[in-house]
Amino acid sequence: MAGLPRKLALRTAALLLAVRWYNIAFLSVAQGVFLWKLVQSNPDAWALSGGWPVAVLLLLITALLVSGGSLINNFYDAEHDLIHRPWRTLFERTVVRKYGIPLAFSFWFFGLGLAWHLGTRMGLFFAVYALLLWIYSHKRRTLQRGAHAVAAGLAFLPFLSCSLWLRTLPWNLLVYGLVLLLIETARQAAKAAQTDPEVRGYRESLSVLFLAAAAAVVSGAWWGQPGLILIGFPAGTAVAFLRYLERTSYANGVHEPVKAQHARNLDTFLKVYMVFSMGVLVFVL
Repeated sequence: MAGLPRKLALRTAALLLAVRWYNIAFLSVAQGVFLWKLVQSNPDAWALSGGWPVAVLLLLITALLVSGGSLINNFYDAEHDLIHRPWRTLFERTVVRKYGIPLAFSFWFFGLGLAWHLGTRMGLFFAVYALLLWIYSHKRRTLQRGAHAVAAGLAFLPFLSCSLWLRTLPWNLLVYGLVLLLIETARQAAKAAQTDPEVRGYRESLSVLFLAAAAAVVSGAWWGQPGLILIGFPAGTAVAFLRYLERTSYANGVHEPVKAQHARNLDTFLKVYMVFSMGVLVFVL
């Protein structure tokens, strides 16, 4: 009995790591900020839609569905993860192997039940979202170039639930969301290149990041949105600098660990850049 609290604490920590609690926390904050901006653009829709109780339910539903998807991904990727991050995978396996699938379906059952409680429209949306998460978990190892875009799209579909609920989506937030979608696609490509330097994930990531920068600067200049321009310029500068480092390293006969390190550095930059972009949304856009 004396070791029960310690065992419970370890399993709770393993569960939090398995569901990627940090990703869920960031997604919840980002979804809340996006919802707040939507409300600012259409206060009447907020008054008619149920207010904060429904908003909290949307965040909770998203967190439950994404948690279930993460558990299923961990269950099917156990062998791959055991090679590339063995210690963390062994720690998570204390929960994932025995409780992963039952917990995932419990999260999905509870989340979809809450979604249907909000109405048929929201219930259908989140049912399709859960189905897409399930399909991605089964098929992502067989996907090639489209895998990064699919993963990014799944990460940003919850933002559309806010627009669907309030029935509003201003064009500037739509453009901003598309830019963030490209940034997340670039991050997914860089993430893949960390464990498999042979794939073209690093260069794909830089290409998509350049596309995000160009889209932000051009659309911001065209419609007079300084926030979008502010988002675009750091990304364009970073792409130019990282391409220079890449060419210099490869010219000197770069080794595989160095390639993986380039991808890790890019992934870290993109995480910080995503937070910066969210700050621009709050204070500038």
